[in-house]
Amino acid sequence: MEQKVILRAEKINKSFPGVKALSDVSFDLREGEVHILMGENGAGKSTLMKVFSGLYSVDSGNIYIDEKPVLIRNTKDSQNLGIAIIYQEFNLSPEMSVAQNVYLNREPRRKNGNIDFKKMEEKTASFLNFLRTSISPKDKVKNLGVAQQQLVEIAKALSQNARVLIMDEPTAALSDNEIEMLFEVIRDLKKHGVAIIYISHRLQELEQIGDRVTILRDGHTISTHNINEITLDEIVCRMVGRKVARERVRVANTRTDVVALEAKNIVRKCVLNDISLQVHQGEIVALAGLVGAGRTELAHAILGIDKIDSGEVRVYGKRILHLTPHCCIQKGIGLLPESRKENGLALILPIFQNITAAALEKISSCGVLRLRKEKKIAGDYIKKLSISCPGAAQLPLFLSGGNQQKVVLGKWLFTESKVLIFDEPTRGIDIGAKDEIYRMIDDLAKSGVSILIISSDLPEIMTIADRVCVMREGRLVADLDIADASQEIIASYAAGGKHE
Repeated sequence: MEQKVILRAEKINKSFPGVKALSDVSFDLREGEVHILMGENGAGKSTLMKVFSGLYSVDSGNIYIDEKPVLIRNTKDSQNLGIAIIYQEFNLSPEMSVAQNVYLNREPRRKNGNIDFKKMEEKTASFLNFLRTSISPKDKVKNLGVAQQQLVEIAKALSQNARVLIMDEPTAALSDNEIEMLFEVIRDLKKHGVAIIYISHRLQELEQIGDRVTILRDGHTISTHNINEITLDEIVCRMVGRKVARERVRVANTRTDVVALEAKNIVRKCVLNDISLQVHQGEIVALAGLVGAGRTELAHAILGIDKIDSGEVRVYGKRILHLTPHCCIQKGIGLLPESRKENGLALILPIFQNITAAALEKISSCGVLRLRKEKKIAGDYIKKLSISCPGAAQLPLFLSGGNQQKVVLGKWLFTESKVLIFDEPTRGIDIGAKDEIYRMIDDLAKSGVSILIISSDLPEIMTIADRVCVMREGRLVADLDIADASQEIIASYAAGGKHE
């Protein structure tokens, strides 16, 4: 017996100035299913979800709940219809308790109008118990981990009697154990009839948790399939409109004998313990390890963002005497940070200003910026990196994750960086854009740029790296040539397992 359709969208259209985000998109969601929504960045996934959640109104098309036409004009309409959304960036108040967050602006009241805290905490506890978590309703949100905060968001949705739960990249910041715990919660929700729209770029999650998959491309619905009736390669091909290589990108080692970057005996109390590593010219070295191993901290130490207690950094044999970001950039080190939105870009400044921001002296004459030259240079990088945008005046805020990463890369290419550090370069980026980023990194190495990549994605490391350095608890515990490495070996070193 086929499951009941809870939510159905028919020929949805939505445009923004200069962009047709959704074009005749159709979609349906059944009771108690996990329906995975896939597509490249910019395919229309987020726009469609914001239509369902009431943040955007449609230009045309129809939405049905239980086969009855409905109007979703705002977030209140959406909530009243039983739709809840959990974004990648949680919408929680860190200084408030779990119960206060779950019932924010919906607090149960006593007859005198005062908040009934006891009732609020009891009701919150019932939802937390359903989610099989030991979180207390009285816990401060700021003291919870990412996975626990996600459960609070789910509890909030359940408290609103949500029948439809939209999850946007729910596993992006979770460990493997936390992901499995989340999947157990999702399976329980399914059993209770909750329908889930699950947005993800992680192909391996489809078969683990999905029932059906709908593929969007360029604002159009391409197709919908039962998970067991389509292969991962077919999904990728339909997402990007072309065949994407899923094998190793690095076919030739371009490493020379010249040491481009050397971090020597780096110590930062309680964080980094006597770490030494080298990256040769034209080499791609991956830094692997579990969350908290010290990988990002090492990158920040190398670039002078965080002060170290002892040690030194050399670029092409020359020691950087003043280990500050300014000096490191001048010596040819660039960092593409993990959070490109917060630390890599000025989202409300145009692309051309972002690309030139780290080397304004190159477009200045007698202290005056040459605006025409700046825009021309930015236009050249837009073309070179295939940044999909209307022009150099576009704000990065409105670009997809992959295109934002290209803008950050353009900035460091403009500075003519000799060494580039990529921190989680493809997090939140779709499979097609990943392929582009990998090939760009490969091309950079071929041109003689030295690359240090911090990645939690083991298949990514095996795809692009020449060598893997594994960190654990602030120490470097393994230095492996890629030919001698495997995902299992890397994971074993990272976890502190015994490996021969």
